[in-house]
Amino acid sequence: MQTETMITKPFQVTDIQLLGASVYRVQLSTLEGHLPAYAAGQYLEIVLEKRIASAFSIASAPVINQKKLELHIQKLPGKKNSAQLFQALEEGVVEVRMPSGRCHTGVLPDKPLLLIAAGTGFAQMKSIIEHCINQKHKHPVHLYWGVRTPADFYLPNLPVQWSGKGINYHPVVSDHPRDREWSGRFGLLYEAVIADKAVLRNTEVYISGSPTMVYATVDSMLEEGFDIVNINSDVFEYAPR
Repeated sequence: MQTETMITKPFQVTDIQLLGASVYRVQLSTLEGHLPAYAAGQYLEIVLEKRIASAFSIASAPVINQKKLELHIQKLPGKKNSAQLFQALEEGVVEVRMPSGRCHTGVLPDKPLLLIAAGTGFAQMKSIIEHCINQKHKHPVHLYWGVRTPADFYLPNLPVQWSGKGINYHPVVSDHPRDREWSGRFGLLYEAVIADKAVLRNTEVYISGSPTMVYATVDSMLEEGFDIVNINSDVFEYAPR
């Protein structure tokens, strides 16, 4: 369910910061009062020339009288749309349409949460986790963040800080790194989830990643007895199969 009818508004780009792995933190500030209402886990669209829209998860949690938003955007060399997007961001003002997405925690489930994020899918989970912390969610929250190499954890310290607030963090690297300092988990993201299924079975599940990654994860979880009713992803809406 949407929080309200989508609204298009001009936003000022107040900061663009390279975090690592070609991922930038982009901060937007509304030019017209307060932000349209949205729920943790929803996304917005930046509308470019010729009405081309690029969708990005909102990385910040909703708060009262909010005026700023955070996005995590990966710059893709050689991609025309990516170049056009960053040119618009650098010009300082962009048109934003929001909110979108049914994979959100408008009302926090009264149960444990399992958050599964690949790459910049972390942005959606950041919003949900910070909302859980703000709302003092009383159930366990498990975050599984998967990337190719350790260097791709573009905000490596933030989930560690969340761990001190009760969030269970499980980083997973898919490519065997040459960095011998990495002592975490290797393999595919869904394999780590399945390995921990005993403590994750009765959770509400949120998955963010490519359609291929999401459906591979869902299929594996269903084979292990997870209930599809408890699994949420925006992929179900924009890339149904």
